[in-house]
Amino acid sequence: MSTLHTLSKSPQSGLLASCLSGFSQGDALLFLEDGVFHCLDKDLLASLPKGNRFFALKEDLRARGLENKLPANIDAVSTKKFIALCCSFDKVVNWF
Repeated sequence: MSTLHTLSKSPQSGLLASCLSGFSQGDALLFLEDGVFHCLDKDLLASLPKGNRFFALKEDLRARGLENKLPANIDAVSTKKFIALCCSFDKVVNWF
């Protein structure tokens, strides 16, 4: 069963470690709201599980001036694509 995890809190929340501890093969993670600040931590991003997909919401990246700072292993997605992602996974878990 695949899960789309969404993370809306900043790195200071410490939620990413909890989120990743529940990751399984085929899961994906979408950073949104202040969660997009995780995209600035290159060491953290290098340690993300291989074989999983990672996304960030374009509108939140843009609102925080991060749209041109996205690492290669994270895909920017529109709100429309976010909705499609929610529908393509068996379940969605929100970390907030």
